[in-house]
Amino acid sequence: MLTFFLAAVLPWLYWDQGASTADAVKQAGIDRLYVPAEQEAAWKAAGFDARAFDAAKFVKLPAPGVQYRADVASATNVPWVDANGWRFERGGARAYYYDVPWRKAALAAAEAYAYGADAVLHPEARDLPAFGRMLAFLRGMESTELPALANIGIIDDGARETGEVLNLLTRRNLLARVVTAPDPKYELNVRIGSKEYPKAQAADPSAFASLIRRKLTDEKRLLRLYGSDVVLGRVTGNATRVRVHLINYGGGKVEGLRVRVRGAYAQGALAAFGVKGAALIAYNTADDGTEFTIPEMDVYAVVDLKK
Repeated sequence: MLTFFLAAVLPWLYWDQGASTADAVKQAGIDRLYVPAEQEAAWKAAGFDARAFDAAKFVKLPAPGVQYRADVASATNVPWVDANGWRFERGGARAYYYDVPWRKAALAAAEAYAYGADAVLHPEARDLPAFGRMLAFLRGMESTELPALANIGIIDDGARETGEVLNLLTRRNLLARVVTAPDPKYELNVRIGSKEYPKAQAADPSAFASLIRRKLTDEKRLLRLYGSDVVLGRVTGNATRVRVHLINYGGGKVEGLRVRVRGAYAQGALAAFGVKGAALIAYNTADDGTEFTIPEMDVYAVVDLKK
């Protein structure tokens, strides 16, 4: 179930406000940044690790977050999570660029870090302190180079339908990775257009993702979350430990999130952005699984489990 290794890559700032704002950038705890080419010398003179930004070298990403869409059948609002994890998985080792609106800088930074993505963020000026706080939190994380874990291999043919399926799997916390050929280390290998997974079925990505979930079965899932539709997970690990990245796209705090990880782990530790004294509660292991509750989380939380 191993994929690629995640290195601790911190996102960069792209800042076009001019070197006169150097004090504000320093107060945010930021000492490296991308700037317009004509400002590079001034920022270096101010003591920063400054680099000229060339947009052509980056893949632009949409801002992460949540949209609430009316569900006609149930007459309720169903959250639609706009997340980029599937794009990172599909895009490989590219460099990415976010142009994020207010109150999304910390979320985008957490998302990029969780997926080990080489990313640059362009936040609104009033979001600079929040971005700085997230960077400080990420710097404080124990650095690990653990391979990403997944249940499902998706053989990517580059088609739009395949991308939508990968998106839906990610949004439902069905851990998948892109492969070029079937790999026996995954419980499922999905090739859209094959006899087992015809293209006609993939035309409805939501139904197709449900089909894959049934084939996998919940008992085999590496990660299951209870109590939120807006928290997405990413799992890395080896034979003795795992790290669970939890990203909250909803814009508000989540309370009482219950998490189940496949495998028995004797020890668990929680680090939650913006939450002092964060600790796991109701921790237990049973039936080849480890369960615990996160009492409160803001944008991002990391759980380290060890056998």
